[in-house]
Amino acid sequence: MRRMICLVGLMLAQTLMTGRAGLLSPPESPVGRDSSPAASSSSPARQSDSAAARGQSSTSLPFDLIDNRIFIDVRLNNRGPYRFIFDTGAVAVVRPEVARELGLSIEGVTRGEGGVGEKTVERGSTRIASIEVGDVRLANQEFGVISFADDKAVFGSHKFDGIIGFPIFQRFVVEIDYQRQRLTFTPPAGFAYRGKGTIVPVELDGHLPQVAGEVDGLRGTFVIDTGARSSLILFGPFVEANDLREKYHATFEGVTGWGIGGPVRSQLARVSSLKLGAVEARDVVARLSLQKSGALTDKRKAGLVGYDVLKQFTLTVDYSRRQLIFEKNNAYGQRDAYDRSGMWFGQAGDYFEIIDVMAGGPAAEAGLRAGDRIIAIDGQRAAALDLPATRLKLRSERAQTRVRLSVEAKGARREVVLVLRDLV
Repeated sequence: MRRMICLVGLMLAQTLMTGRAGLLSPPESPVGRDSSPAASSSSPARQSDSAAARGQSSTSLPFDLIDNRIFIDVRLNNRGPYRFIFDTGAVAVVRPEVARELGLSIEGVTRGEGGVGEKTVERGSTRIASIEVGDVRLANQEFGVISFADDKAVFGSHKFDGIIGFPIFQRFVVEIDYQRQRLTFTPPAGFAYRGKGTIVPVELDGHLPQVAGEVDGLRGTFVIDTGARSSLILFGPFVEANDLREKYHATFEGVTGWGIGGPVRSQLARVSSLKLGAVEARDVVARLSLQKSGALTDKRKAGLVGYDVLKQFTLTVDYSRRQLIFEKNNAYGQRDAYDRSGMWFGQAGDYFEIIDVMAGGPAAEAGLRAGDRIIAIDGQRAAALDLPATRLKLRSERAQTRVRLSVEAKGARREVVLVLRDLV
């Protein structure tokens, strides 16, 4: 196995890759670079290992948005469906539990540096004979095998079996319609664009799509990552080289995401302009990475662009022509927002456990601490609440909204009033 520089979220995910055809990427959307021929070729793959069923010119399927990631149903070896994140920042990966359920042999198990997080992770590889994504069929694909043991800090009770990206993006032109929550797959030979969107040239760094862009006039290379849960992550070396912590007076700091290898720590900032080719998004929340190792320390890239920017467009990914097509939708221009609680929490059984509290933020001012257990929110038991939906509520409720929490710590229960406010 080769050590890869990766990137989710975020984020969906980032990692370590084999030198063969299909490997990995995680929740925060860790990204990686694969020097193998399979990952470096951006031309459509041989038709012998992929097809749209029944000779269709294109095929589509719905998707769910969970914690700002695209979730789809995937059948493996005629079993399933399994729940997968569909991620431009990934190749292909399954949980060890899924590999064992399918009776697959796991090879080359090693342990090393993870994805966006700083912890080491264990991973291996396997080969899956049949993959079905709606009417799309792939055959004989290599998958990474890696544990997502930390996923309750990201997705809570939502089932999550794997991630897939490059094997499909390499073979099909893919339209991602965020407003209708629908994916459309078209063989490159049958695709002709006649819309009014903006075409942006894209290059592949291994399996990673990257474009030339600017943040407030500072030029750089940006990964387009449908697995990243927020708008923009700026990599540590780019941040330091341009003194961005001082430029944006970044003060709030804490856990802002989670991926393979654990938590992602960042400072918060708001940039006036993000340009990707001729496409521009304004008033964008940026996370300034504080990671000391992992994907977000890549000196060759400025950062990665995720859901909160991409959702403003219908995005068409066409590797065969080296292009991305951005068509504005009704979400274009909506002011970007970030979590207004100032804390990161995961789900553990019938409660939410606070993992991190931002100093000086609303949670800290309410007396909340890492390790506290949230038993109820506004009178609703945490056991009955959805973790991603709860995070969304704490982000989308207006500033100055008062949220009542029932909190337990060291066996004692107390009532807390959390007053939401903008941190950036």
